[in-house]
Amino acid sequence: MVEVAPAVVIKRPRTPKDVVVEQRLLDLLDARTPLTVVRGPRGFGKTTLIGAWLAAQPTEQDAVYLRLTRASNDTATFWSGLAGGLAAAGAIDPDPAGDAREEVVRHLGARSWPLTVVIDDFHHAGRREDAADIDDELVELVRQNENLYLVVATRTSRVLETTGSLSIDVTVISPRELRLSAASVAALAARTGVAIGEAQAARLADGFGGWPAAIRDVLVRSRGDGGRVNLALADQYIATMVRDLRHEAVRSFMLRTAVPEEFDAELAGEVAPSEKVLAILRNVRSAGLLREEVRDERRVYSYAPLVRQALVRVLTESRPQQLHEVHAALTGWHIRNGDPVRAILHAVQAGAWDTVEQLMEEHWARLITQEPWSLVAAAQLIPPEVAAAHPRLQVVREEVGPALPANDDGALPVPPWPTSDLRGLTAELRARRAEASDGNSLALLQWGVAAVMAGDLGTALYAFGRCRERGHSRGDVPGAVRPATAGLALTHALLGDVEIARGWLEDPALRVLPDDESRQGTELTVTAAGIARALVALDALDEDLDDAVDAIPERHRRDEIWSLIVFLRASRAGLAGEAAEVARWAANLRAARHYLPRAGLAETVIRVELVDLLMDGGMVAAARQAALDLPVSVVSLPTHARMSLADGDYARAIGHARTGLAHPRLSQRSALVCHLVVASAQYALGERLAAHRAFEQAIEVAVGSGQRRPLLTMRYATFVQLAGTDTATAALWPERFRPRAQEDDVASAARPAEPLSRREHQVLDALGRHAGAVGVAQELGLSVNTIKTHLRAVYRKLGVGSREEALVAAAARGGTAPGPQWAKG
Repeated sequence: MVEVAPAVVIKRPRTPKDVVVEQRLLDLLDARTPLTVVRGPRGFGKTTLIGAWLAAQPTEQDAVYLRLTRASNDTATFWSGLAGGLAAAGAIDPDPAGDAREEVVRHLGARSWPLTVVIDDFHHAGRREDAADIDDELVELVRQNENLYLVVATRTSRVLETTGSLSIDVTVISPRELRLSAASVAALAARTGVAIGEAQAARLADGFGGWPAAIRDVLVRSRGDGGRVNLALADQYIATMVRDLRHEAVRSFMLRTAVPEEFDAELAGEVAPSEKVLAILRNVRSAGLLREEVRDERRVYSYAPLVRQALVRVLTESRPQQLHEVHAALTGWHIRNGDPVRAILHAVQAGAWDTVEQLMEEHWARLITQEPWSLVAAAQLIPPEVAAAHPRLQVVREEVGPALPANDDGALPVPPWPTSDLRGLTAELRARRAEASDGNSLALLQWGVAAVMAGDLGTALYAFGRCRERGHSRGDVPGAVRPATAGLALTHALLGDVEIARGWLEDPALRVLPDDESRQGTELTVTAAGIARALVALDALDEDLDDAVDAIPERHRRDEIWSLIVFLRASRAGLAGEAAEVARWAANLRAARHYLPRAGLAETVIRVELVDLLMDGGMVAAARQAALDLPVSVVSLPTHARMSLADGDYARAIGHARTGLAHPRLSQRSALVCHLVVASAQYALGERLAAHRAFEQAIEVAVGSGQRRPLLTMRYATFVQLAGTDTATAALWPERFRPRAQEDDVASAARPAEPLSRREHQVLDALGRHAGAVGVAQELGLSVNTIKTHLRAVYRKLGVGSREEALVAAAARGGTAPGPQWAKG
C-alpha cells in the first residue's frame, strides 16, 4: 500500500547538510509548469532536489508531498493511497465509501485555488498497461484544472512525460540536468571536508557521469581516510545499487554490457541475450545510466568510466562464469567484424588460448606491425605456463615487448603501410626441412618479413637478428640461421647500407647455398639473397651489376618479393638510358602495380621507380604525368624533389628534400638523393656556399654507406664544379657512367670561349638571382623580349642550352662579369 502514515505523507523529505543543489534546478521547479518530471536513476538527487525546493517555498499549505512504495504497483492500491495521502494533508475530503480514483479526480478537478502535488518514487505507480492508465488520468486532471500543478520524481520514463507533452506544458529535469558538474563536485567536497583540486573534481564528475549520490558517498567515506579521495569506495555504492535493482534481467544486463567499452543494440543482444533486451536498453538509457552517441548512423552506448569499472568488478567477483561467457561472446563478435586485436584481448580474458594462437597465426603480420602494443598487453595477461606452449605467445612476451619503443610522443609512429596477406610467404617458410621446424623461429621470420613489408626496417633487423641467434643456439642453420641472414642482408640493402649488406652476404650461412637439386624449401632464402646482391651491386655501381641482376632466380608468384625483382631490372634499364629499354620497363612497372595490394609499400616503390626511370631516360613529360597522383611519403619524397628540380622549382625541390632528410626512416639511398637535390638547387640559385655544404653532406653519405648510384641523379657538370680539385670525391663517379656529352660540355666550358658583352655579363649575373627572363627584366629595367635576345646570345657563346648549364659554365670560367656584384655570386 501507499504509505499513508503522517511521517510519510505530511513530513517532507529532509535535505542533508552536505549536499549541493544547483540554483538552475530550483528555478525549473519554481517555473511551476503544469507538469514537472524529475527523472533519474537511484542516487541522482531527485528527492534531495524536491526537498530543497519545498523547504524554500513561502507556505506549506499549497504543496502536498507523497511518496510511493512498491505496493502502489497495484492500481487500486495506488488510488486509495493517493486519496488517503491527499486527505491526510488536508488537500481533499473524500467520501470513504466512494471509489478512490473517482474521489481524487472529482476533488482535484474542482479545486479553485493553486495546489502543487508532489509524488516521489512515481515509478512504483502501476505496472504495464495500468501504469499508462494512471499517467493518462493524471495528465487529464492537470490539463482540465489550471490551479493544479503536478511534480513527479521517477526512475524511468513514463507515458505522462512522453505523450503528456502533447496536451500540456511539461518540464523535464532529466539525468543530464541532475548530473553534478566539476564545479559542483568541488563545492560538495568543500562541504564534506575533503580537499580536492580542480583536476580531481573534474575526474570525479566525468568518472561517475555526474552521479550525485555516488560522488557524495565517495567523498563522505573519504573523510575517514584522512581526507584523501579513495575511488575504490565507489564500488561499494555501485554494488549496493546493483543488488537493489528490482529486476534480475536489468541487473544482468548492466553487469554484462559493462564489459565492452562501448556497445550498440546488436552487441547488447550478444552479451546479454534476452527477449526484452531492447526494452531494458531503452529503460537503462532513459534512466541516465548510459552515455549515448550517434556514430555512423548507429547509436553507441557506454557507462561512465568509474561506473563501468565498478560494474565489471561486481561481475568478476560475484558471477565469474558469466564474465567468461561475455568475453567468449565478445571474441566471436570481434572475429566476425574483422577486429582481431579486440578478439584476442577478449579471448585471453575468456581463457581461450587455442583461439588466441589461431588469431595470432591468421593475423600475425597485421598485429605484429600495426598493433604491437595491444598484442604485448594481451600476451602479458596470459599465464607463463600457457604462453610456453604457444610459440607466438612466447615470442610476443619475450621478444616483441623489449623491442618496442615507449608508446609516447617520442616514439616512432606506427608504420604507414599495411602488410598484405603473408600466407604464401609463410607457406614457403614452412617448407623448410623437417629438422628445422621450430615455431618460435618461424614466428620471428614472419615478424621480420612483415616489418619489411610495413616499411619498419629497424624492427625487421631486430626480428631477423633474434631469429639468427636462436638458430645458432639450436644448431638450426638451414631452418633459422640461413633465412634470417638473408633477411638481414636484404634489409640492410633496402636501407642503403651497401657495405653492411655486402658483409652479411659473405656470411658462411649464405656463402654456399644449396644447388638446384637440394633447394627444396629454400627458394625464398635464395631469392632474398639474390635480390640483396643485385641491389648492392646496383647501388655501388659494381662492374658485375648486370650479372648480379641476371642471377636473381625467376619468381612465378606475383607478390612483393617479385616486385623487388621488377624494381631492380627497371633500375638497371634506367642506368643504361636507352629509350627502347626505358619504355619497355616503364610498361612492366605499370603492369606490376596490378598484382600488388593497393596503397602498400611495394606498390609505392613500383610507382616511385616508374617516375625515376622516366626521368633517368630523359622522358620528363611522362615522368611528370606519372608523378601527378603519387602520394608524398618517406619513399616518394626524394622523387618529388627530383621532379621539382627538373621543373626548375628549386624552392619546392629543397622543401621536399629537407622534409625527407628529417624523416627518421629515410634510407641512406634516399638521403643521398635528397642531399644532392639540395646541392643542385642551391647551386642553380647561385647560393654557392650552401650548395657546397649540401654537397659535402652528400659525399659523407656516399662514402659512409657505399652508395654510388644516386650520384647519377645530379648533372655531371654540377658534380664536377662542386667536387672541384678533390680527386677522391671526383673518383666517386665511376668512369664508365660518365656521360660523353656532358664531358664534352665541361671540357668546352674550360676552353677559351667567345667573350660576353658588358650587357650580357649583367644579364648572366642577374640570371643567378632569378628563375627566368621576367625577373631579370624587372631588375635591369629592360623589356622581357630584350632580355630573351641577350640570353640567346649568352647561351650560344657559352655553348649551353639552359639556365642551369649557363650558371655552371659561368662558374667554370671563374666569373663572367667584372665588378664586385658578380664577385659576390
